[in-house]
Amino acid sequence: MKKFMISSMMCLMALTSNAQVMTSATVDKIFDTVSQASDAEFVYNADRDADGKIATMVVYQEQPQRKGNFTLKPIYRYQYNYAADGMLTSRTKYVWRKNQWQCAGRHSYSLDAGFYTATYSRWNKKKADFDEPVGKITYTLMPDESIASVACYTRQRSKTDLQLEWQAPVESHTLNMDYYLTQK
Repeated sequence: MKKFMISSMMCLMALTSNAQVMTSATVDKIFDTVSQASDAEFVYNADRDADGKIATMVVYQEQPQRKGNFTLKPIYRYQYNYAADGMLTSRTKYVWRKNQWQCAGRHSYSLDAGFYTATYSRWNKKKADFDEPVGKITYTLMPDESIASVACYTRQRSKTDLQLEWQAPVESHTLNMDYYLTQK
């Protein structure tokens, strides 16, 4: 759940700083930011689809070797899917374990009638499918796609329905943003 909350906060920051839904341009901006960072511990590689959108991004960690050399160890792989208009519809995360990629979970995004929703579902190895979402954040959007309010829902292991954890109006994108990001 902690990972969902952190990832959701990143989504909230991207939305509020740009006043837009997540699109291929947002994914490009995130990739450009992380791949150009001066932190040399991680290396990022992206493959693009025929339309030029990032389809897959792989995160590698540098591992020092003797004589100043290093190797790159794969850590995460993300697969991105988009709607025809370029809106991000899902991001699936894979983790490198035992020399192979293993699915970990998926963030799904939708835009409907003034609500932008981000959900997180874990991968179930036994079922070879995604479980029901364990978390959801709903953004109520203004006509210019800026955020009017945010609501966060989680599913406890013993419950079948998502339960409201917190909700808050967004009155200012700068003065109160730290407050909204730390609410739980």
